Amino acid sequence: MVYRSLLYGDVPHRLFSPRPVIGILLRLSRLVGALLGVVFGAILWVGTCSAQEAPEAVAQPRQVATVSTSQVSQDTKQEKKDKVRAKYDVDCIGDRGIGHGVNMYSLSHERSVGESLAKGVEQRSKLLNDPVVTDYVNRVGQKIVRNSDAEVPFVIKVLDSPGIGAFGLPGGFLYVDSGLLLATDSEAELAGILAHEIAHVAARHATRATTRRYFWDLLLPVSLMGGPIGVGVQEGGGIAFPFSLKKFSRDAEREADLLGIEYQYAAGYDPEAFVVALEKLQALEKRMHSLWTKVPGYHLMTRVPFHRQLAKAFASYPPTEDRLRKLQTEISSLLPARTDYVLDTSEFQEVKSRLASREAPLLRRHSQDGTPGNAGPLLRRNRL
Repeated sequence: MVYRSLLYGDVPHRLFSPRPVIGILLRLSRLVGALLGVVFGAILWVGTCSAQEAPEAVAQPRQVATVSTSQVSQDTKQEKKDKVRAKYDVDCIGDRGIGHGVNMYSLSHERSVGESLAKGVEQRSKLLNDPVVTDYVNRVGQKIVRNSDAEVPFVIKVLDSPGIGAFGLPGGFLYVDSGLLLATDSEAELAGILAHEIAHVAARHATRATTRRYFWDLLLPVSLMGGPIGVGVQEGGGIAFPFSLKKFSRDAEREADLLGIEYQYAAGYDPEAFVVALEKLQALEKRMHSLWTKVPGYHLMTRVPFHRQLAKAFASYPPTEDRLRKLQTEISSLLPARTDYVLDTSEFQEVKSRLASREAPLLRRHSQDGTPGNAGPLLRRNRL
């Protein structure tokens, strides 16, 4: 995912640097100091007021409400479930405030960043020169966008690449590998993968992750203040920073899974098709894992204490098995049942066949002297 590259600094830093950075850091360092003073002052004031009111409180009869800990825990869990249901209510797509978290980038700034990144992608990659295929993919993608929480228009293009994937850029730019169409078996599978990437853009995961990075950077002036607060920030921040970013990345992936199946469902596609696509990914991961087990020294790493917990903590993606389990639960609990879904279309199969024939090797008939013949027939062998 491209938002992971933005998260860990693989994208040119100048594109995401707020201007002027130095001035902002100086102002915010002063602001942090002022806020700390206000907080400590408020604590002292509250303590003073509490001390003054203490005698009256002692004189009054006290009424103690007895509530069991288990009841409080159940109420808290139910409130959390209700809050999640309200936020991800599929009937309120477009009016749910998705992507409205803390973000120092406006939509227009995010769009300009996406345009700069898109230019770089197109300079390094080759676009597919087939209007039939590109128009079809664009129509499927735009159908998903119309049924999403996205607040920006989308530009969808197909890359002439054997890769099996798609990625979205901030501001509404989506690129799809032509190899993805050959790897998927139905239009609903393709729509599910596109919906997942559109969800990343709609939730503004890339710029929210970058904002998170800058907030950590702003703690630097506080760590230089000295004293217990500065030491705590300096010691704890170095450990918490990578874990926080990786947890954000995993949470973003889970949210994109949920939003993606909702957009897919709202557009009329079978959300189970995305589960099928993930199962294919899981099968691929298992094959890759079996290859890794043959590498000398691999089993030594598995003997490290708590290696599973450490691998999970440092992972940028949640385990595919966990994603599948969670998706199945969300499909059954959050999406109302339907009798009819779009699973596949003849147009998808036609486009896929068109791409397959285009990818087939060309065989030229040679002349008797061994040189390629210009006038001879051109034979095209289709892939099986």
